[in-house]
Amino acid sequence: MIMKKMMMKSVLLVLFAGMANGVVAQSSDHSVNRDDSKNQVILKLDWGVFTPKYYNTADLKSIDIEGKDVIVKHKDGDDVYTNRVTDMSFIKAVKPASPTKEDLFGTWEVRGQEEDGEMSISYTFTENALTISEEGMTPIVCTYTFKDGILTYTYPATEWSEAETYVKKVLLLYDKSILVLKSQPSDYESDIEEAETFFKEGKTPNISGVNFDGKWFNYHAGHKDEVRLGIWINGNNFDFIIGAWAARMKGTYTFEHGILSLHPTEYYVGRGPDDAGYGWIDPATLESPKWVQVEQFDFPIQPVPTTFVFIPNGDEIYGWFANLPCLYYRQ
Repeated sequence: MIMKKMMMKSVLLVLFAGMANGVVAQSSDHSVNRDDSKNQVILKLDWGVFTPKYYNTADLKSIDIEGKDVIVKHKDGDDVYTNRVTDMSFIKAVKPASPTKEDLFGTWEVRGQEEDGEMSISYTFTENALTISEEGMTPIVCTYTFKDGILTYTYPATEWSEAETYVKKVLLLYDKSILVLKSQPSDYESDIEEAETFFKEGKTPNISGVNFDGKWFNYHAGHKDEVRLGIWINGNNFDFIIGAWAARMKGTYTFEHGILSLHPTEYYVGRGPDDAGYGWIDPATLESPKWVQVEQFDFPIQPVPTTFVFIPNGDEIYGWFANLPCLYYRQ
């Protein structure tokens, strides 16, 4: 019923084109990222940083038109667009094809960290071997198998360690230009996953129409009681907190082809009552009794990486930060 109701009203939305005088922003925003695995409705807006807006149809009660307002009735609340919506269309869910062994062949690399001096890492797959290369180290050749979306490979023994076998779930995203290897942390009993993210050599992912608005947490491996990184995004602005340092920076950002670049203008450190020392922060929420603004040269640890991989996939984002793989969960 909801699909039929929305399709009947879509033809009316063109009436709102060119009516942007006295634009009023929507009162809330329950839109999500584009997700080809779900039925979605797309609202095209005539202005703004993030266009279009995506909604999962399963989460909607209806979309209504009242005067100049388009009201998206979401299960968690209403989003109201005034003089903004010019068109509406739909995406039908597509079940992605399971990746094949041949899809892995070639070299996959980490990008986006070069200007911050981060380590270069790449995986190269052939029919019979996986070669792992890290800057300044001798490449390691591993045997591997791939079946039903699961990669299993054995890291050979060295003079410092015994051979070790890894089992990882493979995701291929954005027209097979992004490889994500998901696994459980090996040292903990945890429902938190790790995700290593690589770009296919010679390919550039087309990642457009993404709405990052909201709060995203990357946790330490063992539990959700301690947040390693937190990033709040609102429009073109960000608020980024590094939990272990109780360090915070704010500013604007740019995003292109899976690379997030932060442009900080404000720096803070968390302090306790009476401005007591560094490190005063709640590890589960990244809240501090008091945030004290500091000059850039007083920031706790320099340099702070400000350009890093940031690959959206529904309510998860994959990337790297300071040589560590990151999986951010939408809060």
